[in-house]
Amino acid sequence: MRTVIRMPSTLRSLAVVAALALAATLAPAGSADAARPHWHVTLKADRTTAQVGKKIHFTGKVSRAAAGRLVVLQEKVTPGRPWKNQRNAVVRRDGTYHTYDRPTVNRARSYRVVMPATKHRMRGISPKVRVVVYAWQSLTSLPSVNESSMYVVSSVNMNAQPFANSLEAYMWSPLYNTTQSIEYNLDHECTKFRGTFGLSDDSETAGQASIVASADGQAWYSKTFSLGQYEPGPATWTTPPLKIRFESTSLNASAIGRAAVGTPEVYCTR
Repeated sequence: MRTVIRMPSTLRSLAVVAALALAATLAPAGSADAARPHWHVTLKADRTTAQVGKKIHFTGKVSRAAAGRLVVLQEKVTPGRPWKNQRNAVVRRDGTYHTYDRPTVNRARSYRVVMPATKHRMRGISPKVRVVVYAWQSLTSLPSVNESSMYVVSSVNMNAQPFANSLEAYMWSPLYNTTQSIEYNLDHECTKFRGTFGLSDDSETAGQASIVASADGQAWYSKTFSLGQYEPGPATWTTPPLKIRFESTSLNASAIGRAAVGTPEVYCTR
């Protein structure tokens, strides 16, 4: 005959308590947090491209329950690097916020806004917003390629007006080496050009020269100049070019004509 040993009620109660304690110990550490919802954060930038030194404005919404609390604007320039805090913004009574950034480097970057955790809600993170930042820089600060008798000069005069950091064609006879050129690789990172085209005062009195500027083989500027003539020649490229080229041709067989590009600059990101 089998003998059944019954556990006293007191011991049974203690066993139940111990089992519940063990279950609580083995429960996932985040189970309490899982019961708290995340803050829902939106983010919108007023532009997707910007210029170095100019403000980018950001707006978004959290919740009216977050009124008076601070959200944090974060930025990441280099993929794989940690997010960097930029500044805080106060959530208004209606749950919205406004903040800004003023980039100092012409590189693309991502932004996001973080709402810190509170007693009743877990941290919320907005979707990322990407902004490409541009800056004007001297074209002559970039390495040139395929240079052929057109050189970077510290200054060139056109009609007695000096232009720093410029390009100037060189020729030693009106009968030889009449065409000069230089190219720059922009690597699809630049969208605009500005500079002044004309004839260098180093030309002879009867000198004439044409100058053609092209982007990936497509001419976007072409004109002939005589001594004392020059004009601005800005350009905007819908498709950022891989390469730009400047070509000068002296047109008078009895007088040297040296074309010039005064203070050329490009509007680029990197």
